[in-house]
Amino acid sequence: YVVGHNLLKAHAEAWHLYNETYRARQGGLISITINTDWAEPRNPHSQEDIDAARRYLQFYLGWFAHPIFKNGDYNEVMKRRIRERSLAQGLSQSRLPEFTESEKQRIKGTYDYFGLNHYTTVLTYNVNYPTHVLSYDSDRGVASVTDRSWLGSGSFWLKVTPFGFRKLLRWIKEEYNDPPIYVTENGISERGALDFNDTWRTHYYRSYINEALKAVVLDGVDLRGYTAWTLMDNFEWAVGFDERFGLYHVNFTDPSLPRRPKASARHYSQIINCNGFPDPARGPH
Repeated sequence: YVVGHNLLKAHAEAWHLYNETYRARQGGLISITINTDWAEPRNPHSQEDIDAARRYLQFYLGWFAHPIFKNGDYNEVMKRRIRERSLAQGLSQSRLPEFTESEKQRIKGTYDYFGLNHYTTVLTYNVNYPTHVLSYDSDRGVASVTDRSWLGSGSFWLKVTPFGFRKLLRWIKEEYNDPPIYVTENGISERGALDFNDTWRTHYYRSYINEALKAVVLDGVDLRGYTAWTLMDNFEWAVGFDERFGLYHVNFTDPSLPRRPKASARHYSQIINCNGFPDPARGPH
């Protein structure tokens, strides 16, 4: 929480520096990108699970979005939960730091757009952790599972759930007063034996981009841009080269690092070229 607190203050200073010193000359846009899953209640008829899904989003996306896109301060769900657990643990104050009034004014509105990384959806339910457990998970009081019918990927956490993408985009529109949105990451991984005919990636992009289109056309979401993750295979955090997200395969055992397009690269390039979905019966447009 202390690191996140300092990150928000540092973000605000970077935004103000650009806004006051460089914007007039460069005409650029500056903002923050926030990564989040979408959360559905495990049991849609259970109010407890519905509340858990809301907490999941407020602790994940809302942690950083609420101060920047709403009022310069953390959301009430986080403030109340962390304060109550901190006091129950014998502390004199909340483990979530507080912003001064001047810091709130400094942070509020430091965006030109909403940068969004999104990959998957989870099913959430309430968990009551013992009071003595000090952690983000225990403060949130939420556990998550996935539906066994959801298609998998090369990453254990990434299930193919395109419906959540549209719901998340609509939620951001409603929760944060309709900001312009740029999707800065969205994609799917594979691991194991190499297969250039990556039909699952084509299916993922087609399905997710179609949900983004629904969000624009049917829900009025102000979606300005979309970026696939990623152009080519790269080093993926703690899993290294075992999980590959690229539209292009990279041979990391060859010093020249040759790149070769997967089938999904051709499909995605068609979507870009005609700014829409290719029709197999009538050609690429």
